[in-house]
Amino acid sequence: MSHTPGPWTAHRCEHGWHIGPQPDGVCTIHDNTDGSRMAEHTANARLIAAAPDLLAACLGAKTALQGAVGNVAEIDVAIEAIDAAVVKAIELAAVLAADRAKN
Repeated sequence: MSHTPGPWTAHRCEHGWHIGPQPDGVCTIHDNTDGSRMAEHTANARLIAAAPDLLAACLGAKTALQGAVGNVAEIDVAIEAIDAAVVKAIELAAVLAADRAKN
């Protein structure tokens, strides 16, 4: 069984976060009625949206590291892919800071 191919994104919708390839997506995270968990839901949405990138980066890193004894260029490419996926997963920091500043 395979997952829905990426890239996935997280977009605000009327009831929370719509996650996955647009326009259909794969899931929605619904906000609670008082909005008290919005920061947590935002973080979860971003992490879920980064899942295909994180998986691809890890699989690529595994392959590169297994076959790259002495090949620094392949290792560098794998590290760059991991870095990009991690940044996508945690890019939420600026969004959370802005939300906190409003409150």
